[in-house]
Amino acid sequence: MISNNFSVQLYNNETDQKENIIYINNSINLDNDNENFTQIFEEELLDQKLKDEGIDITEVYYSIL
Repeated sequence: MISNNFSVQLYNNETDQKENIIYINNSINLDNDNENFTQIFEEELLDQKLKDEGIDITEVYYSIL
């Protein structure tokens, strides 16, 4: 199924505390049934959004809501 947007909960790597929720527009029409979903999601959507938000990807982990 192709979602228009993804809601992503970020967590602090060191404390496991919830940080913020970011919303990512699915501009590439990524299907969540794609066998390479995680890799494509991170490379094509998440990395850039985190950079735009000034968040270092090595300091957080995430969960798609």
